[in-house]
Amino acid sequence: MTTAAGGGCRTLTHRPRFPNVMPDVDEFLGRWNAPGAPRRSARLLRSADGNINTVGLPGIHEADDVDPGHPQWRAAIEDGVWPLVDALTAGAWRLTTYDSCEGHAYRSLSLAPGRRRVGVLPRSPEEFARAAAALCRGVRAAAPDVPAPVRITLSTCDLNCGRSGRSHPVLDLGLEPAAGAGDDAYFAALGTATEALAAALLAQRPAADEPCGCAVTGGRQ
Repeated sequence: MTTAAGGGCRTLTHRPRFPNVMPDVDEFLGRWNAPGAPRRSARLLRSADGNINTVGLPGIHEADDVDPGHPQWRAAIEDGVWPLVDALTAGAWRLTTYDSCEGHAYRSLSLAPGRRRVGVLPRSPEEFARAAAALCRGVRAAAPDVPAPVRITLSTCDLNCGRSGRSHPVLDLGLEPAAGAGDDAYFAALGTATEALAAALLAQRPAADEPCGCAVTGGRQ
């Protein structure tokens, strides 16, 4: 992604995720853009650690894909990440989210702690560029108010479609532990960090005529 001034965005990085697959991306986008279309009931089970998926177990498991037109939309989004999902899918943003997680401090020592994140699936290259620039502005605006144990990440990778085999470029917004921060400090600060980031996002809007945050701040974060 380039800024209006022609420089590269220093906030957005490429961080592949494996696996990152959706059964039918085109069907999902078509449903997202047709709020009046019929929706199948989603299988929503909650694990003891707060995960919402089709099996009600902790860790990474299959989850039914829902959208704002689905009657179970709010129930399908984990509470801790809802402020970020709501900011990105409503109001001036109106983006498509394909994945989210509130972050989980698992009781089982066999599972690595989960991190708070939201995945955005742009509908076009133009929307990708506008969304990436606005997210960069939001990340940089929020950074001074985010508690020290947490850092915001903004990255891109590919979402693969199981039906067509096509790859779709996506954007991932995350809240992760800062260097040297332990999990206890991270999870204790996560709510405050989420509030700061959500507020910064609500102050932005994806627009073709606005550069990314690197151009605005000169690369300082």
